[in-house]
Amino acid sequence: MNLNFLKKSKPFLALGRYNYPTGGFLLMWPCFWGVFYQLNFDTDFIKTLFLFFVGSFVMRGAGCCINDYFDRDLDKKVSRTKSRPLASNALSTRNAFYFILLQLLIGFAVVINLNAKAIFFSFLIIPVIIIYPLLKRVSNYPQLFLGIAFNWGILVGFATQNDYFSSGLIFLFLGGVFLTIAYDTIYAFQDINDDKRIGIGSLAIILEKNSKKYILLIFFISYLFFTLSLLYLEHLSFLAGLILSIPILVSFLFQYKIFVTRKSYKLAFDSNVYTGGLITSILLLSNYF
Repeated sequence: MNLNFLKKSKPFLALGRYNYPTGGFLLMWPCFWGVFYQLNFDTDFIKTLFLFFVGSFVMRGAGCCINDYFDRDLDKKVSRTKSRPLASNALSTRNAFYFILLQLLIGFAVVINLNAKAIFFSFLIIPVIIIYPLLKRVSNYPQLFLGIAFNWGILVGFATQNDYFSSGLIFLFLGGVFLTIAYDTIYAFQDINDDKRIGIGSLAIILEKNSKKYILLIFFISYLFFTLSLLYLEHLSFLAGLILSIPILVSFLFQYKIFVTRKSYKLAFDSNVYTGGLITSILLLSNYF
């Protein structure tokens, strides 16, 4: 019975990418950044981090399911995605719908445990999440909208700790948006030939001719915003802010350096799990200066 259950659950896990948790971490880290940016030690922030951990993986899973539902016909034409559960008919759309509903219910249960302001900002991003899967059909800029969606957790996380927004928080948000644009564009280069053949839009297509130069530029813009967010912390000296920003720059340069061949694109993308953890550690450490 256990083996049968595992066999039946496998396509669901694949549909929600629970077998490939990178995206869950990439959605979770920005939530943690928001919490640790001007952390309020009087709050139960450990509980908040746990809620964001569960919510990020569940909502990322739901997002992947929704994306695959809309893209099931397109995925059949792309070598990297043709074996996905809906594209390969390993899972019915009806079962996928029930699985999406289950994940959304769990996500809702997580959100309602946050404070009122955080709940409000959580629901505010829903329209972007809904339209994102359709953008590549009409635009070459889906990475921009993904950057907004994946980093909205910065604002939600900050709202669990503070009753106001600051200029530094906006810089932190923009740093995250440009980082997501950079790593998701790198990821998109894996499918660029298939995307051009079937008419899927991507920033990778626009930047193809001078890809390394533009990727470096996007990383540099992200680094500037992350640095400004640190410099805007009142309790942090200018020198301390600059020193704390250096590991972020090193991490970005590492990704730029390995952005060479198709095999390295996924490696660069996956390395952002560690980059996100690094930024989380830096923001947590900034509270003790």
